Amino acid sequence: MLSMQQNRSALLQGEATQLVNDILDRMRANPDTSYDGVDIGDDPVVTDSCIGNTCTENEMKDFDVAQWLCAINSVDESDGSTHTVCDTFGITGSLPLGSGSVVLTGDIYEVTVQWSDSQKVSDSAGTTRSVVINAMAP
Repeated sequence: MLSMQQNRSALLQGEATQLVNDILDRMRANPDTSYDGVDIGDDPVVTDSCIGNTCTENEMKDFDVAQWLCAINSVDESDGSTHTVCDTFGITGSLPLGSGSVVLTGDIYEVTVQWSDSQKVSDSAGTTRSVVINAMAP
C-alpha cells in the first residue's frame, strides 16, 4: 500500500514538472509578452480562442494561461463543476486541487504548480506539494 501511495505521489510530481515546463515553453514561443501575474487560485479565463484565429501577443498569453490552468485543474472548487473554458478546450486537469502561478522578479520567472497529495481528492487539509522552477525571461 505504501508503495502505491509513493508511486501516485511520484506520478503527480512528474505531471506537475511537465506542466511547469509547458508554460515555460509557451512563454518562449511568445517572448515579447509578460506572463507575470498568474496567482495561485486563479481560475482559467479567456475571451477568444487562438486556434485557427489570429491573436495578438497578449491574447495569446491569455489563451496560453487559460489552457495551462485547465491542464493543472479543470474543476471549479467553489461548486465542483468543470470550468466552462476547460470544457470548451476539451481539457481535463490532472492534479487534485491543483493550481499554478507565474511571478516575474527582475528578469527571472518563478513558475509554481501545486496540488494536494492527499489520498482523498475532497480532503482539502491534505498535504500540499509543489514544484517550483525559476527561469530567465525569454
